[in-house]
Amino acid sequence: MSDLPVLDPRLLHDLLGFGAPLGLVQELLTLFQEDVPVRIAALRMALGSLDAEQTLQEAHQLKGSLANMGLVRFADVAAHIEVHAREGHLEQAAGLAESLPAAYEEALLALKEAFPRD
Repeated sequence: MSDLPVLDPRLLHDLLGFGAPLGLVQELLTLFQEDVPVRIAALRMALGSLDAEQTLQEAHQLKGSLANMGLVRFADVAAHIEVHAREGHLEQAAGLAESLPAAYEEALLALKEAFPRD
């Protein structure tokens, strides 16, 4: 695994500091749980069909969503998949994609620990 932190909570804490209610962060967590598994499945499907362009698009979207939540390590994996797809190295991208379910679980745990439900 990477030396990068799993979560940089500053982004979500800054959101709260600007007056957003804690409920918004909880809503983002719920959206994360609903959206990210779908994105992972779409990425893996694109890889399975050897569609470099779709893989690139899915990895890029996943990376952005994760980075916006401060999920540094998970976003880094998606970024590397994106680079491999851009370069046409789908075999390497597929190898990295195998780590996505574990990265998702790690990120979800970090979010829940940093922002527990009241």
